[in-house]
Amino acid sequence: MRLLSLAALAVLLTACGSGPSRLAVDPPAELADFKPALKVEARWARQLGKGVDKHFIALAPLVERDRIYAANRKGRVTAFELESGATLWRIDLDAAVNSGPGAGGDLLLFGGDAEVIAVNKSDGTPAWRAVVSSEVLATPQRGGNVVVVRTVDGTLFGLDAGDGRQLWRYSQQVPLLSLRGVGEPQIEGGIVVAGFDNGRIVAMSLLDGQPLWETALAVPRGRTELERLVDVDARLMVRDGVVYAAGYQGRIAALTLDSGRLLWTRDFSTWSGLAVAGREIYVSDAGGNLWALARSNGGTLWKQTDLHGRSLSAPAVQGGAAVVADFEGYVHWFSRDDGTPLARVRVEDWDTLFPLPPDYPPSGYREDRAVLAAPQVLDDHVYAMDKRGTLNALRVLPD
Repeated sequence: MRLLSLAALAVLLTACGSGPSRLAVDPPAELADFKPALKVEARWARQLGKGVDKHFIALAPLVERDRIYAANRKGRVTAFELESGATLWRIDLDAAVNSGPGAGGDLLLFGGDAEVIAVNKSDGTPAWRAVVSSEVLATPQRGGNVVVVRTVDGTLFGLDAGDGRQLWRYSQQVPLLSLRGVGEPQIEGGIVVAGFDNGRIVAMSLLDGQPLWETALAVPRGRTELERLVDVDARLMVRDGVVYAAGYQGRIAALTLDSGRLLWTRDFSTWSGLAVAGREIYVSDAGGNLWALARSNGGTLWKQTDLHGRSLSAPAVQGGAAVVADFEGYVHWFSRDDGTPLARVRVEDWDTLFPLPPDYPPSGYREDRAVLAAPQVLDDHVYAMDKRGTLNALRVLPD
């Protein structure tokens, strides 16, 4: 058993007894009433088939200036007009989708079961497909003419963006047991930075995949494989020449992009990811708490415990608010100043809130409302998609 979903992990760790690295298994916090300081309206909603169905994969929509692209697990990809939610085009990839869409210039990039799929952004027509070594759970990233792909067997591929041919590959050893998830590689200034399941951060050349530096974010400790989990599945962030990284049962850290030198570290555990804005880092921990940390030294600015145990997504930032979603499909806004709750809206049933679009039959609709991927923010709008494949466009109204 090498890959372990977070839901299964919680069950196993409940039976494994206590320990400082044990995943919190407290019951989810009840949502408390508060007076909203922001007013949020639902603009439109669309249903993407069965969403991710029973799979634990964090598919997120790709938001651009006038369009939003989204896919479901079965490979149906739809482009919507951003303002109205009108369908611009729709295709079926005839393949399972585990990640994406990723932004690739004039391409949309998807990770599948041991393949990468590229389609033209303008109309969804096929561009190319490339075979890789195993499942692609991290959204493929493009830098210049290179598409970088991370597979679950610990391999990074560099593919030609024009035709998908392999340019280079790099591998790290994968532990016997790891979480089912993979952090997206980041590309900055010709450097690719990626986290691995063995707790290591590696930087390499985008051009040829040659390693530039390697730093241990966490070292496996403990008597059991569960206690030794140190996956770096949270998405890395790069800002101003600094890499911000966090892992499960390990640390959160700031490293220099050019050399991997550690600037600061602190003990932390997360699998979802982090957001960087201004002088702050926002991160959801493994116990369901939202933190604001100082970029300069990792010090705690505030900790929000109202959502403890609610399996939070990675956060996003919208103006003066940190935005995060939970396992019941609620999207929450908190003040960036002190963590005060500002607003809360649920990803709602599209067929009860809005007129029924004739081209969206309700077949396969499921009740799993968990939002696994970070909400996507563009100006005053937030876009969130739950496991059912329900995509909502939410707008924060001006005062």
